[in-house]
Amino acid sequence: MIRYDEALPLFVTLVRQKLGLEQMSDQVFLRDAVGRLTFVVRRALADGAEEAIREGAMELAPWVDPTTPLATPEDLFDSELGGPAPGLPEFISSPDFTGYVRLVERRLVGQDWLRPPQQPLPGLPPVVVFASHKGGVGRSTALAVSAAALSQASFNVLVVDLDLEAPGLGSILLAQPPRYGSLDYFVETGVGEVKDDFLAELLASSPLAENGLIHVVPAVGSVSESSSQNVLGKIARAYVERVDEDGLAASFLDRTRKLVSRLCTANRYDVVFIDARAGLNEATAAAILGLGAEILLFGVDTPQTFAGYRYFLAHLQRFRPSASSEEDWRYRLRMVHARALTSPSSEADFRTHAFEMFSDTIYDEERGIEAEAFNFDYEDVNAPHYAWPIADDVNYAEFNPLVQRDQMAQHLYDRSFGPFIANLKNMVGLTT
Repeated sequence: MIRYDEALPLFVTLVRQKLGLEQMSDQVFLRDAVGRLTFVVRRALADGAEEAIREGAMELAPWVDPTTPLATPEDLFDSELGGPAPGLPEFISSPDFTGYVRLVERRLVGQDWLRPPQQPLPGLPPVVVFASHKGGVGRSTALAVSAAALSQASFNVLVVDLDLEAPGLGSILLAQPPRYGSLDYFVETGVGEVKDDFLAELLASSPLAENGLIHVVPAVGSVSESSSQNVLGKIARAYVERVDEDGLAASFLDRTRKLVSRLCTANRYDVVFIDARAGLNEATAAAILGLGAEILLFGVDTPQTFAGYRYFLAHLQRFRPSASSEEDWRYRLRMVHARALTSPSSEADFRTHAFEMFSDTIYDEERGIEAEAFNFDYEDVNAPHYAWPIADDVNYAEFNPLVQRDQMAQHLYDRSFGPFIANLKNMVGLTT
């Protein structure tokens, strides 16, 4: 019985055997919404090759449909499949073929994960995404403390909670939520554009701000709190792609970019903090890939942390920038060692695990002294694997700064978050 993970390598091997490497090089594989594969014939095949592929494909059911294992772009009513370089490069390793093929993915959800990392939004302040594979690692706590610290230094901070399914920043930073939250924004923009007065009702000012502002867009606003029976229904619709009046798709990622741009146009901010959904959710793709942001990858030193991030980084391998790219998005990644033990051996262990993970995924192999390579020594403090530590601190085990205001006192948070905040300020250019 063929399984999902085996299907594409086996199908590629079959096609390569029947066509040869040269004839296969300009062709494309298509994986539909349920995962079935089709070989897209973009130019004529040698005599007998099509029948040979059809015959061999019968052994690859159910993941290759034996009735239609091959099709032309015209058969599939998709002219883009006949255009230049459709889909994305997919690395295949099998006994008879090792290398890249082009794969077009059709998904009901998760389309934003197929888009390459976007460049920073023009004219906006620096954007920082606080991300984690698992919840409970202190990601939102670090964001809230950092926002308070920057406001104390007279900077204006915009905080947007994109963790729609586990909202928390609103209750941490706000005594009174605004009328609407980011969840409402995605539901409303699923059927049409919203006006500026609606955007204004997404924002509330945090009482934790001192010298500068902390504007917060929580995931859930007061309307959802008073009509809580509608929240799950809203979540079910928040990720649905919308087709606008010009026939163009507006995905969750597109609408996230527009939200941040419009908020930053309406108000002056020095930095934007995004709280991303934990895990590999669709909202995570929008935050990590869609904003051209600095990405902080929070984790504790457990196997689950590095297994989860390995899935993510292995997926991103297909977006390695070319030599002509203006900017290498990989420099925007940084590990954060959360709840770290204050010992050199603990930091070294975490760094070792991170170094191995990056080396196995998105670090380039050494290309010699003349060539540019995205590669770092183990002890390079500027490397993505060289984690910023946040020490475990019992004072933040129960984080409720609206009640326990001393949790935002600098003399207290400096002990755990001081180095992290200093690194963060330096990264976004907000030094005082």
